[in-house]
Amino acid sequence: MDYSNVLVKYYMDYNWRCGRTYETLVWLDDKRPKPTLEELELKYNDLQIDEMREERNQLLRECDHCALPDFPSRELWLSYREQLRDFPSIWVEGMEFPTKPE
Repeated sequence: MDYSNVLVKYYMDYNWRCGRTYETLVWLDDKRPKPTLEELELKYNDLQIDEMREERNQLLRECDHCALPDFPSRELWLSYREQLRDFPSIWVEGMEFPTKPE
C-alpha cells in the first residue's frame, strides 16, 4: 500500500521521508512518534472515503441544473441524484458510481 498520500494529507506538518512500504518510512520528527501501521491503514481508509465523497459531490454539482422543474427527463435525473446522495452509505472501495441518465 502506498502511504505517501496519507502522509501528505494527515502528517504534512511532521518531518518524515517515505519509502514504498511501512518499513521504509523514516520518521524524523520528535514532536510525535511514528504512526503505527494500523493508524496509517485507518487514515488510508479515511482518505479513500474523502476522495469518493469529493467525486460524488462533483457529480452532484454537474447535474444541479437537471433538477429544475422544466428540465427534460427530470424524474430520471432526480432518481440519479438520490442514488448519488445515498452512495456513501453503500460504497466499498472500487465500486462504480451510479450511471447518469441519457
